[in-house]
This record gives sequence, C-alpha cells and structure tokens, in this order.
Amino acid sequence: MTAPDEATDDTPERSGDALAGSNELIELAPGVFGQQQAGWLVTIPTADGLVQIDTGDSAAASIASIRQRFDQPFAAIVFSHGHQRYNLSARDWVVHNIEQYGRVPRVIGHQNVLRRQQRYLESQGLQNRIIERQFRYPKGTFDGRTFSFLAPTETITDALTIETPDRTIDVVWAPSETDDAIAAWLRDDRILYGGPSCIPFLPNVGSPQRPFRDALRWANTLDRLAAYPAEMLILEFGPAVEGAAAVQEYLGSTSSALRWCHDTVVGLMNEGHNSHEIVNMVHFPPEIFDRPWLAEGYTSKQHVLRDIYRGQFGWWEDQNPTSLNPAHPAAVAAEIRIALADADAVLRHAQALAERGDVQLALHVVDLLALGDGSDEVTVAARTLKAELCRKAAETTPSYVTQSLLHNGADELERANAALTATTGTSA
Repeated sequence: MTAPDEATDDTPERSGDALAGSNELIELAPGVFGQQQAGWLVTIPTADGLVQIDTGDSAAASIASIRQRFDQPFAAIVFSHGHQRYNLSARDWVVHNIEQYGRVPRVIGHQNVLRRQQRYLESQGLQNRIIERQFRYPKGTFDGRTFSFLAPTETITDALTIETPDRTIDVVWAPSETDDAIAAWLRDDRILYGGPSCIPFLPNVGSPQRPFRDALRWANTLDRLAAYPAEMLILEFGPAVEGAAAVQEYLGSTSSALRWCHDTVVGLMNEGHNSHEIVNMVHFPPEIFDRPWLAEGYTSKQHVLRDIYRGQFGWWEDQNPTSLNPAHPAAVAAEIRIALADADAVLRHAQALAERGDVQLALHVVDLLALGDGSDEVTVAARTLKAELCRKAAETTPSYVTQSLLHNGADELERANAALTATTGTSA
C-alpha cells in the first residue's frame, strides 16, 4: 500500500541540512522502528494499530517507507514537541489514514504545543529565516512559506497512557529543549524514548536564535527519566543506548554536566562577572565532560553558559553603558569611519590577528569598518575580510549551529558586495 497523492514532498533540496535525514526504516529497538529525519520518526506497532511519534515535514516518502513493512492503520500520532519540522506534515498522515483505513487517529501532544504553534503562525517570516540560517539554505528559499499546522486533538499536562492489548505506552511530559517535549515509556519492553531531552551530544541549551532554555529544568527531567528501569534508551538522534547501566550513566552524567554549568555560571555572576567574561573564563573539567554524548555537536559549551546567564539576568549581557540604548549600527559605523585616522591600519591589524590565530579578536577589530553600509573601497574591503574571517572561525568549532551562522554571515557580506558590483559595474 502506498502513501496517497495528497502527501506530497515539496521540501527544498537539503544539501548541508543537519536534519535532512533518511527515509530508511530501521529497527531502533526490539519491535520499535524509526526513520532518521528531524529526529527519529518512531513507529511502534501494536495490536490496535501503529503508534507514531512524529511525522516530519514530508509525508509521502515517510509513509511509503512504513507501508513497505506494515499494513496497519495509525492508532495514534504523538508529537515529541512543537518545533515545526517535526510534525509539519501531520495533516497528510491523518488524511492518509482516513482514506486508506477509514480511521481517524488520535493526535496527542503536550498542551504547550498549542501555544508554540500559535507563536510560529504569528512569526512565519521570522521562522523561515531562522531555518534558512540554521540549516544552510540560500536566503529566500522559504520566502512565503506558510505553516499548515495540525493541532493535537488530545493534550496532556503531565502524563497520558496509551493502552493496547500487547503494549502499554506512557507518554510523559519531559520539558528540556522545549517546554512542550514528551518522552515515552514502553512498560513491558522496558524501552524509554527520551525525545528532545536525550540527544547524543551536549544538550542544546543556548541556541542563538531560540528563546531561553532552562538547563536546570532539563537536568530535572533527566533525573525523572532515570527513575524508569529502562534497559534501552532511544535518543532523539543516533543509535539507542543499550543496557540498564549505560542508560543510567547517560542520564546521570548529562544531568550532572548541566548542573555543573549552572552552578559555575551563577557562582561567577555572584562575583560580578558579565556573560562575555564568563564564557572566556570557564574551563570544563574532563572528569565531567569527557564523554562522547557531552561533546559539542549541535550547540557549543559557550552557548550553554550564555543561556544560563540570561536565565538569571536580562538582555544587558556585556553590562557596557553604551549598549543600553544603542544607535543604529550603520550610523555608528559611519562615525567610526570618520574618526579613524588610518582605516587601512585597522584592516592590516585585523589581518595580522587572523594570521597569528586570533580570529575572534580579528572579527572584533574588523567590525570597526565592516558594519557600515557604504560602498567606499575600505568598507567593501572590510566586508570581504570579515567574510573570510567568518569562514575561518567556522573551521574552529564543532558546533553545527555556530558553523551555520558564521557561514551565513559570510554569505550575506559577500552578497552585499556583489550587489554593489552589479549596481556600479565595478569590482567590489
């Protein structure tokens, strides 16, 4: 049985997209299957039908992959959380189920999913731009895209149990990366699906383009999940953690790492340090962080520290009086350009810093000129140098998000110079 024509795949080419994934259906754990998309799309067969955790954002290929193995209706669709890409195609899955089996599946999510969907609907242009920057799509790829969200028909506050003749699945609130995340406990199988709270690298606290994420709340969730006698833990990405001892080590060490970050930042704040100082002061003890699942992979350790800081303080992170009521960046850049007696010396010094390996310092220096919107030779050269520095900086971090935003910044600087060339007919 194939997926219906209505479930079309109109997703743009995903070259370089960390969440592009695959539609190959594999067995994640005994009797539990998944497709690695924006997180695992988890399929749990039961005597009452399939229980599906997440549907992704392109229904046709995902449903077709399941239909190659299972000819059962979907009894329930569960949202792991409300991030748009995880269930943007849920409506197509429901239509498929009705047309092929005459059955409307339960659609289950935490009650906070509704609030998140509303926020995304109010800011669709912003959300599309965030996706472009974070997942390396050309600017404008998602211009005009609207979100056809399907709201859950059943919402939970703390827990909900899906009872079937052969499997009992407890869906539990697991606030972590988001406040609407869930986990799932397969009682008889002793399999725990951790959802967004359990990832194979450093917890994604401090995402530069996302609202505040509470590291302590995430740690508390991991401690609650550790109370389940799980013999296997399905992470949001990557292979499952096998064995009760390994599951406990993963959950306990990740919680401890987040608590260490929290206590360290708060301690330094109590001493009077601002966020820019703190992220350059902290050294991460190997006895806590030298574990594969605590390595930087998506976020970075500095981002975690910064989110903890803003959980205790306001937006005035550098505590510089100048930044309390900032002037427009272009106006500031114009005045700095006038004040500089030797603008070329700024470029030379930035280049020298980069050559000795101080790329971040070089970026600060070149910003004295590169933030301007002028078309003069020095400003154009500063933008060119800053683009080069952004790409060099991207080579020094394992954080996918940091890399993406640095490359995106370089792209925009190069586009600005190219637009000048097209307008003036001269080389930028």
